[in-house]
Amino acid sequence: MLKLSDFFGLSIDEDVSDIRPLLEALSINKEIEKTKVVTSLKKKNGTDAAIVNVGRRQQVLKLIQPLVNSDMLDYEANYYDKEINTSSDHDRRYGAEDKLLMFSIIVASTKSLKIARDDTNLPTIKLLREAKFKETRFDRLWDVLSDETSHIVSAYRKSKK
Repeated sequence: MLKLSDFFGLSIDEDVSDIRPLLEALSINKEIEKTKVVTSLKKKNGTDAAIVNVGRRQQVLKLIQPLVNSDMLDYEANYYDKEINTSSDHDRRYGAEDKLLMFSIIVASTKSLKIARDDTNLPTIKLLREAKFKETRFDRLWDVLSDETSHIVSAYRKSKK
């Protein structure tokens, strides 16, 4: 089971949208690959099929749902300006939450963090922290994933008819 502290210090390459290295770094790759959804999709479509990657992303979001929906510290703009932002338990927690939210955005958006930051249709870390929307953070991220992968899911469904 993942803990918030697992995200502290997670190295996220802002130019990469492939989540597999992050899954490996968090030691959850095998767990995701063994889920019923991913296993079934891989058998029918091959390991690297687009629909399999959608299934992986769905399973990752489900796995981190409790962490994403937990209470978070309020957004602090000055955290990003500090020279050292790991000096206190508060800062370490804030940093771990930040990495969790970055990871969540990468998973849900199917984009690199760099591209996701420039996409005005995607939630920002600040927006996710403040959670000023009707649904939960998980629901918001799930909606993003659904929107970003709808063309893949639609093509998959059409091919199965």
